[in-house]
Amino acid sequence: MDLDLYLDSVYDLDMSKLTFKARGCLWYYWTKTPLVEGKFDPGQMGSFNFNYLDQNDAVQKISSKVNVIDTDETGKNRYWNETAFDVKLSAPSINLSKYPFDRQRLSILVTDPVHETEDLIYRIQQFRLTPNLFNISGYKLDGISYDDQVRIYTSNFEDSSKVSLKDGSADTQSQAAFNIFISRNALTSLLENVLSIAVVSFLAVSVVGLGLNYREVKITSPPAAILSLIFLQNTFGQNLPRVSYVTCMDLMFLIAYLVCMLSFTDALLACLFSDTGQYRGIYGKLAYISLALSPLIIKLWLSIPV
Repeated sequence: MDLDLYLDSVYDLDMSKLTFKARGCLWYYWTKTPLVEGKFDPGQMGSFNFNYLDQNDAVQKISSKVNVIDTDETGKNRYWNETAFDVKLSAPSINLSKYPFDRQRLSILVTDPVHETEDLIYRIQQFRLTPNLFNISGYKLDGISYDDQVRIYTSNFEDSSKVSLKDGSADTQSQAAFNIFISRNALTSLLENVLSIAVVSFLAVSVVGLGLNYREVKITSPPAAILSLIFLQNTFGQNLPRVSYVTCMDLMFLIAYLVCMLSFTDALLACLFSDTGQYRGIYGKLAYISLALSPLIIKLWLSIPV
């Protein structure tokens, strides 16, 4: 079966739930009618499974119950129809290790709920998504691709190690993968995520150079900056899922916390040893160095392949 996918809109990316929505039309052509247990069921020809998050939210509508007869380049008869859809899809391939400077792949996976590969195999012919139909805020469309795949599933629920195509404990279905590559706008990331953390870190380290006449400011400013970072971290975290790995955002907060703690330690030791003059401001210098090296550290982190 030949497939064409035309998307009208890609929208509503929810990072906290790893989902996005897509609306479009799936055209399909075939020259050999696929059978189910040796019989033809026209009611099964326009039903497709996507990588749903919840199938109850999916909207599919077959344009016509009668398949249209056409001829291909060789003069053979072929049949075609179309199915419109508006669905919420899962995006488990999202990786946030470089967030908020991330590049993601969103996939629309199409499978047939009835036919196996011995009855039906997909061949993708076209996939269209123009930039003006891409409606995910904060991200830009980098490109699209498609791939013909085979999905293996098992009917043996007791021991997955015994799955085999030979004994019938596993079956295969043809699967069409339509991939959408997106990346965050660098300016948007700087304004929405990085700028606030940088301002708080700069305010914390700015009190290092103050004299002891401003000891109250030197002592209270770094703890206030830490409270601001905690608030920012909780606010940003509400829009992201919990992951088991360190992200670029985590690294930025770690550096910011380190700068604040070094600034506070510098102020505390400067006040404690104000009479003897034994403290030489080493922690304040480390705070300056940490803040100055933070762009290089972030750049090195982003250069690490995922």
